[in-house]
Amino acid sequence: MSAEQGLQSQPGASSITSRVHHDEPQESMLRRRVPFLFSVRFGITAWYAGVLILTIALLGIGFRMLLVRALEQDAQDRLMDAALTVREHTDEEIVSNPQPGRAGARRIEIVPDFNVQSILLSGVSVTIMDASGGEPVFQRGAYSELWPTEEDIQELLPLDEPRFMTTRVDNYSLRSLAMPIFSTEQIDRQTEQPLMIGMIFTTESLATTNRMLGQLNQILLVSGIVGAGIASVGGWVLAGRALAPVNRIMNSADDIAKDRSPASLSRRLEVPRTGDEIAQLAETFNAMLDRIEQAFATQRRFVADASHELRTPLTSIKGNIDVLRRQLSSGRMPAPEDISEALGDVGRESERMGRLVEDLLALARNESAGFRAGHAVVSLDVLAREAVRTAEGLLKGQRLTLHAPEPVTLHGSGDQLVQVMLILLDNAIRHTPPEGTVDLWISQDIDPVDDVACARIDVEDTGQGIDHEHLPHLFQRFYRAEGARDRHSGGTGLGLAIALSIVRAHSGWIDVESAPGAGTHFTVWLPLPEQPEDEEERPASRLMPRVPRRKPISEE
Repeated sequence: MSAEQGLQSQPGASSITSRVHHDEPQESMLRRRVPFLFSVRFGITAWYAGVLILTIALLGIGFRMLLVRALEQDAQDRLMDAALTVREHTDEEIVSNPQPGRAGARRIEIVPDFNVQSILLSGVSVTIMDASGGEPVFQRGAYSELWPTEEDIQELLPLDEPRFMTTRVDNYSLRSLAMPIFSTEQIDRQTEQPLMIGMIFTTESLATTNRMLGQLNQILLVSGIVGAGIASVGGWVLAGRALAPVNRIMNSADDIAKDRSPASLSRRLEVPRTGDEIAQLAETFNAMLDRIEQAFATQRRFVADASHELRTPLTSIKGNIDVLRRQLSSGRMPAPEDISEALGDVGRESERMGRLVEDLLALARNESAGFRAGHAVVSLDVLAREAVRTAEGLLKGQRLTLHAPEPVTLHGSGDQLVQVMLILLDNAIRHTPPEGTVDLWISQDIDPVDDVACARIDVEDTGQGIDHEHLPHLFQRFYRAEGARDRHSGGTGLGLAIALSIVRAHSGWIDVESAPGAGTHFTVWLPLPEQPEDEEERPASRLMPRVPRRKPISEE
């Protein structure tokens, strides 16, 4: 039994295959089979051709309607002019021997000198009949015998005004006019209007008009097809030329995406010199690549630094354990002081590694998209007292002083702001000699750069200071200035990066001033809300952090 037969013999196999086939959306199937129908180039061409075809169609229909109306009006004018000319050359007289019941009837006669040839040469046929019906009084022209018939005359009566009509007789399309002839002497007793004594019928063929309209239809059809073809081809070519830079950008981006090496991120798209939207797209894409390359480099440097920082305590722990293991394997019992020293090293390195992991978690939490600051109204001076009480346990002879002359309140996260102050205070204490001083100020001030009312946190120490070349890099992860901040001082190199992330979440920024031997001065600016500080509630929009209007000095 073949595999196909076996599959068909399995229960439900055909239903599963059918269900998978029918579950595929029709649009997806069409997109897979005919992909160019969903391309931007095809869409632009279709819109361009469709609009042009619609325009040609509307113009053609409008032009044809105007021409039909003009030809119809011209035919009516010719028929009316002919009828009026005939009326001017007709006369009436009283029948000399009136028939019974028709006493006083009028008879129509043509003036003997009337020349009807001028009317006939224009293609108009003329028929004159009196009100009694019967044989025509006057009948000339090629179509006078075709129309009107006795049935047509009966349908027209009573005729009180001129009437135009289009008829078809013996495969002839005719445009006709029936105009009544009223007596100039006799009055109808019932209507008290002039008595109708006859009718004038003028007729012409519509063959010339129909032939002209047929030719016009052919011209419009051919021009529409040619115009649609030119529009489609021209739109396809123009769309291709317009989208060529986009295709180049797409191909370049695809090449960059397929090349998984770090060097691919250094490639950039060629920016056209047109200055149009395509050039702006290329510039935007290059800017995005700059940010991605920078983020990739930062991530790679961060992983390398984190690995290095974690490798140091792990190496120390592993070294102490290996020493103890070798002593035990050799059958020699380690001395108690050796064991105590090894365990002390392991404990210290474990604590250091724990602090590093905690700092990494805090930094990741603060920089995550879900982190929000500004959940409640907090008193910055109260938070500063809490931070000072905690920092006093870190002092090694330094003098720590808090300056909070007035209450300062703002919307923020109390725990996060306390952490910022502790980071700055710990940093100042670790790099200030025992006889030095560390001062913490809490105040309100106007930022001189952006002219914004801010809560201000100042931490100033009398420590060794920092060279100017290191200031722009202080807030980078694991960055340490040589001779000033090294791992032996107890820090993980992540404190200032964590502080910056918290301040940014509060829409603030940090300035740094320092010089070798002159101490270091950190200034934290936290924008104050625009509404009065004594209000306990604020709109939800005020709880969202604003984008800082300038970068910290560390990133400039």
